[in-house]
Amino acid sequence: MLSDAEHRAVQELESVLMSDPAFARAVTPVVRRLHGVSAPVVVGVAATGVSMPAVEWAAAEAAGQGRPLRIVHAFCAPLVLDPLGVIPAADSLPAQQAAAGRLVRAALARVRSIAPGVEVSAGIVRGSPRRVLLRESRDAALLVLGSRWPGCRWQGGRRPGLAHLLHGSLAARVTAGAGCPVAVVRPPAPAAADVVPPGVVVGVDGLRHSDAAVGFAFRAAARRRTAVTAVHAWTADCPADLEAVIAPLVTTEAAAHALVDDAVGRWRELYPDVPVGTEVVRRDPAAALIARSAGAALVVVGSRGRRAGLGAVFGSVSRAVVVGAAGPVAVVHRGTEPSPPGAYRWASR
Repeated sequence: MLSDAEHRAVQELESVLMSDPAFARAVTPVVRRLHGVSAPVVVGVAATGVSMPAVEWAAAEAAGQGRPLRIVHAFCAPLVLDPLGVIPAADSLPAQQAAAGRLVRAALARVRSIAPGVEVSAGIVRGSPRRVLLRESRDAALLVLGSRWPGCRWQGGRRPGLAHLLHGSLAARVTAGAGCPVAVVRPPAPAAADVVPPGVVVGVDGLRHSDAAVGFAFRAAARRRTAVTAVHAWTADCPADLEAVIAPLVTTEAAAHALVDDAVGRWRELYPDVPVGTEVVRRDPAAALIARSAGAALVVVGSRGRRAGLGAVFGSVSRAVVVGAAGPVAVVHRGTEPSPPGAYRWASR
């Protein structure tokens, strides 16, 4: 291990080298690729009983990608009233730390039992779980979270009410501002013995973040040796003027089919061994994906990466799918597009 003086010397040397624009331009792409290879899968664990399915899912994903796994538990000390104000309850801190240690040790033991070849580490951090997980997401390849939501049924294609979306789901709040793709995993429902092997479902809307999601879905399907189903939901054109001149439904539907075929075309060529199906439905996008999530191994949705707040609550398809889907959901933000095969080799390939 480097001493403090040696560490400072390395930092000074790095600063001098990176100050040369030509050198910086040459090494920056390589540094980014090396970081992409070594970035871990991070799983957040909580004391609510929803974490173990997420830990198991994250361990399998880390093994499939050939990445290390990092287990993170964050906790806040409870506050008590004091004549000087509200202060942390110091007496409860040792008990919290002991409980956190038991929780993390159980997660480590589970990972080592189901994925012994995965390099795994753990950290217990005192702080806001949301802030800790967002900070962890900056250097992660994938952030995995558990959810107590069993999935909600949409009646008649109607969205869940505002109170439902504002229930306080940590997973939904973290997903809105994470710096990497986020997978939300809830306890699996019992599966019938005669169902077809589960595939990966991805939502397509033709925008930039949709392409990132499609790429993520193809990579996930290739690792699982399963199929991709690209789903595009469309609605009839709004009237173009006061005379209610609209495009014929057959024209609008044909455009929708062309859009989804174009969205999967490049990735179909890059992953020729992955079976691909497309579905074009006339329905609300979130309702369509939630309905299709039953029996899927993973549902992938794109996101513009808006910060948590009102913009992440109102009109967000990705948030509604996270809340309502029946299985694991991966939210891929714009700017985290996966590189095509051959651009660089991941650890498992």
